[in-house]
Amino acid sequence: MKRIYTLVFASFLLFNCTSDEKRLEMQMDAILEWIDESGLEFTASGTGLYYHVEQAGNPNRIPDSTNEVSFKHVGYLLDSSIFSNGWYASNYIPLPALVEGFQEGLKIVGEGGRAVIIFPSNLGYGDNERATIPAYSPLIFRVELVSYY
Repeated sequence: MKRIYTLVFASFLLFNCTSDEKRLEMQMDAILEWIDESGLEFTASGTGLYYHVEQAGNPNRIPDSTNEVSFKHVGYLLDSSIFSNGWYASNYIPLPALVEGFQEGLKIVGEGGRAVIIFPSNLGYGDNERATIPAYSPLIFRVELVSYY
């Protein structure tokens, strides 16, 4: 009996893992299609995040997880609908309070820099639905790192 439960549990894990892998693969295909249609040149970071630097920031001023950041942003879904518009200097926010993809993107930009970043849901909100962001949504952000401390 214990072996049957173990087999059922292992099958459940395998099914979910395969499902998650397939979902991520589909998201990456959609991201690459969006990039292709954008006409912009993007660089892959290795985590699933893609970025296009519009204006290089100060390479000596890169925030880390101990910093609080002030930034401007506009957030889009792949269908180009805006889900967040904060194109003004924000109050300072602890970098770790932001989703993983946004944290990584701000570290790439550097202080004073602007970029477009795109990442799959595993670097964003994952299976959590947020107001106008459906679960498992890849996200696009136009960001500017204003400053940090």
